[in-house]
Amino acid sequence: MSASQPTVLITGAAGFLGRACCAAFTLAGFQVRALVRNPAASTDLQPVSQGGIFRCDLPDAIDGRALEGEPRALVHCAYETRSASPEQARRTNLTGTEALVRLGRESGIRQLVFVSSMAAHEGAASAYGRTKYQLEKLFDAPSDTVIKPATIVGDGGVFQRTREMLRRLPVLPLFYAERSLQTIWIEDACQGMVQTVERSIGGTVLLAHPVSTPIREFYAGIAAVDAISLRMCPFPGDLALFAIRMLERLGLRPPISSDNLLGIKYLRQFDPVADLARLGLQPLSFAESLQRLMGRASARTGR
Repeated sequence: MSASQPTVLITGAAGFLGRACCAAFTLAGFQVRALVRNPAASTDLQPVSQGGIFRCDLPDAIDGRALEGEPRALVHCAYETRSASPEQARRTNLTGTEALVRLGRESGIRQLVFVSSMAAHEGAASAYGRTKYQLEKLFDAPSDTVIKPATIVGDGGVFQRTREMLRRLPVLPLFYAERSLQTIWIEDACQGMVQTVERSIGGTVLLAHPVSTPIREFYAGIAAVDAISLRMCPFPGDLALFAIRMLERLGLRPPISSDNLLGIKYLRQFDPVADLARLGLQPLSFAESLQRLMGRASARTGR
């Protein structure tokens, strides 16, 4: 490994986005240090984390060796969504990120990059959007970067969970049917992050295809990937939100949570054109992303 290779730290490296980021930064010539909760269970990351795999279980355990040598950047992909309680999620996400930022600044890391979301804005009503928006404010140095990706299309994350939901449901209730989603192909999202670091771009960076997709077309496109004959039934979103909240108060877990619905209800459209130009990025459209996804599946199965 060449000593001239810049080093980048990536938290949440065992997750969908973090793993893809490790591959993208490695391909771009960076020495990647992968930060994960359980290094022993993440040895498959070795080909894309030749700088090492280190423990990072926020907020209590952050392996200080990962911060040595003044790394070029830290990309914070980790975010807890499945904690046993809201209190634990807040401790991991807020207290943990505060600790990570403090250590990053003390270690002399040149650029701190936080992966937020387009769901995060001042009008957000979901806990996810509000928390991400709050975390953005921790990255306030001129060299810090807040990445706001649209819905990421790929073999994991929210997109994959949506695919699994559609496979199970005989009929999809279509809530807030007039909304549109912005999307970004997983490799385009990662390339945007690489360019943000390579070009030392600070501030807020929007990552999305400029053309949004009506939510009905979004679900229909996902169903087409899996050759599902999808039936959709429009249903009043606010009425569904009320009913789902009642179920949650009874301790039940419906297929879609009230937080998910709030995210859809308060979707906001962003204009990414200027940022895409700064990055030199031409992302795939939603239809092109689905084609790329199906091409990957065909390559794996040999069909």
